[in-house]
Amino acid sequence: MTIEISILIAVIGCFVGLAGWIKNRDSKISTDSEWKGNVNAKLDIVVSMTGDVKNITSTQNEQGNRITALESSYKSLHKRVDKIEGIKDEKD
Repeated sequence: MTIEISILIAVIGCFVGLAGWIKNRDSKISTDSEWKGNVNAKLDIVVSMTGDVKNITSTQNEQGNRITALESSYKSLHKRVDKIEGIKDEKD
C-alpha cells in the first residue's frame, strides 16, 4: 500500500512538473513572438526611412542640376545686359 501511494505521488508530481513546463514554454513563446513583432516593426521603419533618404538624395541631385542650369542661364543673361548697357553708354 505504501509503494502504491508513493508511485501515485510520483506520477502526480510528474504531471504537475509537466504542466509547469508547458505553461512556461507557452509564456516564453508568447514573449518571443511579441519581441520579434517589435523588432520587425522597427526594421520596417528603417527600411521605409532608407527609401525616403534615397528619394531625398535623388531630389537634391536633381535640384543641383537645375541650379547649375540656372547659373549658366544667369551668366548668359548678365553678359547680354552688360552688352546692352555698353551700347547705351556709347550712344549717350
